[in-house]
Amino acid sequence: MVYFYTLFVAGYFLLPMASGHRKLYYILVLPAVLLLWRELADFYRANILAGLLLVYTAYMMGTLVWTADFETVAALRTLGYSLCVLGFCYVSGYLWIRQAHWMDRLAHRATWLAAAAALVSIVAWYSANPFPVSRLEPLGVMHHQNKAGSAYGIFLVLCMHYVFTERGRDNRAVYCTLALALLSLVVLTQSRTAMAAVCVGLLILVGYRALAVAVVGMATLWALMASNPALWINRVGDFSFRPGIWQQVLVDMQGYWWFGHGYLVDPRVPAYGKLFDHAHNSYLATLRDGGLVGLALLAAILGVAVHWAWQLYRLRGERIYLALLLYGMTSVAMDYDRLILEPKELWLFFWLPVALIMAAHPVRHEPVTVRYPGHDQ
Repeated sequence: MVYFYTLFVAGYFLLPMASGHRKLYYILVLPAVLLLWRELADFYRANILAGLLLVYTAYMMGTLVWTADFETVAALRTLGYSLCVLGFCYVSGYLWIRQAHWMDRLAHRATWLAAAAALVSIVAWYSANPFPVSRLEPLGVMHHQNKAGSAYGIFLVLCMHYVFTERGRDNRAVYCTLALALLSLVVLTQSRTAMAAVCVGLLILVGYRALAVAVVGMATLWALMASNPALWINRVGDFSFRPGIWQQVLVDMQGYWWFGHGYLVDPRVPAYGKLFDHAHNSYLATLRDGGLVGLALLAAILGVAVHWAWQLYRLRGERIYLALLLYGMTSVAMDYDRLILEPKELWLFFWLPVALIMAAHPVRHEPVTVRYPGHDQ
């Protein structure tokens, strides 16, 4: 299971096509998860967060009963996605505790791999496109700038954690170099969503020492957009559309406040005389699909996760959990739509932190087996 899981995570950076990456999960990881169902059930017995995740997923799938735009094939596909998300969350937490040594090594190696992929993507893109004004599209399955920026950004937060917790000056220098490569990719994708999430994650992780990184990153990002007048008009103008998109989502909720439109409703939003692909806010998307009931369940999951992550910091000094969680919560507040979907980048920066907290909190009083001791400010 550890090897299959490692291949899946590495596939985010190594595989050329998203369809091939999804097949890797369906063929290798999901069957292994199903074979481990007894171990997973015992591991998460009486786990409040695991139960809330199951209830939330079940309710959102229950909205298929009254959903608008119902299609049988789409409904069956969505049910399959819900099984995949649950499997990913449950097995991630299970392995994080039961195979702590191997998963800690995976976290370190994944950071190296992400930095290497970032460097290759930068060189490959700007060898054929204007530097630095063109908006970087990374190689592999993560080609969309916002999604890629968010996925690489969470490894930047993890990398900065290693900068402050690794022993030895040489090790810290290595992770500083890796962090520079990851920060460069996030900035060059010109994703304000990813950059805002990075700022939040680093402020939680290292406090005032993150301000320099945040200021440099945001200043460079806006300078890149300002250097291209057409890009400035499109990007800044598009971002200003978000309040109108969010307002229209709320207007469309009239008469559907409690239970929503259902999970298969058309996510497109008409605003400003245009038709936008999605709500650009996963919390509003949850409200649209599941109503106040669905949003309350999601809020319960995140509220418990934040509380548990705070306790992990207070009891064990492990600030990384809270930083990763708030990183994901910030990302989905500024973009994205549905949270229960096929294997995508959102799994890495939103569901994975929830999964790790879900597994780490119940064993918070046991000796630390993963090398995440935190650091004093």
